Amino acid sequence: MKAIGEVIESSTRQFVAEVHRNQSPPAFGSWVQVKQPGGWTIYGVVSHVEIGSVEPGRRPAALGLSRDALRREMPQVLELIRTTFRAQVLAYEEANGRIHQTLPPYPADIHAFVEACPPEIVRRLGPPYDFLRTLVQNPDAAVPVDDLLVAVLRQIHNGHGEVEREQALIEAGRVLSRLLRDDHERLQAILRRVV
Repeated sequence: MKAIGEVIESSTRQFVAEVHRNQSPPAFGSWVQVKQPGGWTIYGVVSHVEIGSVEPGRRPAALGLSRDALRREMPQVLELIRTTFRAQVLAYEEANGRIHQTLPPYPADIHAFVEACPPEIVRRLGPPYDFLRTLVQNPDAAVPVDDLLVAVLRQIHNGHGEVEREQALIEAGRVLSRLLRDDHERLQAILRRVV
């Protein structure tokens, strides 16, 4: 699997990664992984994607050129822009293959590579859906939690084959129903936006 970015900030709860040039950022709500020394892996859900200037105090200005025209006429401008994303850490896998849906004992290493999780990993990160508790009760404060839940449920839905897809969504919906303390209106609003 090809790396999409590199960790530039890290804690046990989240990490920030810079997207490599000529790579597309991961989608909001998608699962990403960071392989660590010793054979264990940290898993997180993308909770924020941002495109901005490399220099913190300098803002890009509108130039009235298409992306292709910028590449031809002013390629240096694109070198001054970077894409970063923040991932909320929700699980980790030990070297022996055991997955824990909780925070890891250590944060991701700075400069470690970040990869998109393949569908088989997304499926393995499913039941018992304990990570939904973390998202509901300790969300990324800068992100609307219901929108992130919709995106994560879409990943669960899309990460399964045709036969298992609906069952996985029903199981996750049951867990979410208990977490939302039977707030059926909120649950319905989330589930309506999934498919």
